Amino acid sequence: MFISLESNLFILAIIIKAIFFGSLIGMLVIFYSKAPLLANLPKTSPVFETRKRVLTNFLETAKERIKSLPFLKGFSFEILLQKILSKVRIFTLRTESRVSGWLESLRARAKKKDEDKKVKNDNYWEKLETEKDEKDLPR
Repeated sequence: MFISLESNLFILAIIIKAIFFGSLIGMLVIFYSKAPLLANLPKTSPVFETRKRVLTNFLETAKERIKSLPFLKGFSFEILLQKILSKVRIFTLRTESRVSGWLESLRARAKKKDEDKKVKNDNYWEKLETEKDEKDLPR
């Protein structure tokens, strides 16, 4: 009547695989049926094209206005990008250093726990031998 845990997990794995492969086959069928339709569509619609033109024009005029400001005459976007990237790099290096410190301390704690367990277990056999010797002694 009772089914073991291993057989339950095996049946569950089969069901999950069947659902996965069924979904995968369904996605492939939908993709292959719609691929020709998608290939025939135009690359961009006119609505998106005009939006793109408006956006690029806006960005170009904004860039020109920013460059025309008197206190930003010698401003370079490349230098700003270099500064931002160097700050991001410093931040990631600091974060990496902290994480490596944490990992090192965790490994040291785990090693200490393992050594403590070994020390406790090392006396086990000696203790058994002394108890056995005490029991074997005649009274």
